[in-house]
Amino acid sequence: MIAGSGVATRGALGILFATVAAVIYLPIIVMIVFSFNSGRYQVMPFREFTFGWYRRTFQDVQYPEGFANSVAIASAVSVTATAIAFICAYSLVNSKFPGKTAVALFVLAPLAVPLILIGISLRIYFVSIGFEPSLALVYVGQVLYVMPLAVLNIRNRIAQIPKSQEEAAWALGASRIRSIIEIVVPSCRYSIAATLIITFTFAFDEFVIAYFLTNFSITLPIKIWTTLVTGFDPAINAVGVMVFAFSIALGIVAQALFMRKDRRS
Repeated sequence: MIAGSGVATRGALGILFATVAAVIYLPIIVMIVFSFNSGRYQVMPFREFTFGWYRRTFQDVQYPEGFANSVAIASAVSVTATAIAFICAYSLVNSKFPGKTAVALFVLAPLAVPLILIGISLRIYFVSIGFEPSLALVYVGQVLYVMPLAVLNIRNRIAQIPKSQEEAAWALGASRIRSIIEIVVPSCRYSIAATLIITFTFAFDEFVIAYFLTNFSITLPIKIWTTLVTGFDPAINAVGVMVFAFSIALGIVAQALFMRKDRRS
């Protein structure tokens, strides 16, 4: 009975996994297939194989412009969020002060808040103090959005570093800042690199905050959304495939860095 129950459980879990994988990946497979279909509409049968929709994405200046804006903002966001997160994570691990748990929960709170609420509240706040929606505000909003994730990642790594290493450096006359630069940062280099990549990916793909905090400047997700709303363009499939490949490549690099970090921990 027990063996039969175990086989049934594994079978049910296998079916559940296959169902979830199908729900997630079948739309992506359909998108990839139709990105090479010469037909304008996503219906079978498949017509001629073409790269025309990929060429079209580069002919529409808004796609390269949106991509450039997304890359620029995501790069600035990842560097800023990772730098602030490192300082915050180090303080949360090594400092002792009243209300430390409450501060940690406050820093991580944005992870539990729906993005649409963050976008609306930031829009109302910035406009109320006289700022006009712009890419600069998108940068600020996305830093707030990705920083809790960066804090979690870096804090976990800093907590694994033996405190005795810094104490030994202090005993030899090193200042706290020097010990951080020469001991903590090198020990966290793979986590920092992985955090840069992960926060870049999240900021690059983020739509809701960008939508609420900008008016006329576009990012790539905003361009994709407006194209879908105003009328389906088959070039969207090609854009989606390129963004998917770009994100997967970054994810693989980040995972490789995590694995390398784990081997050297």
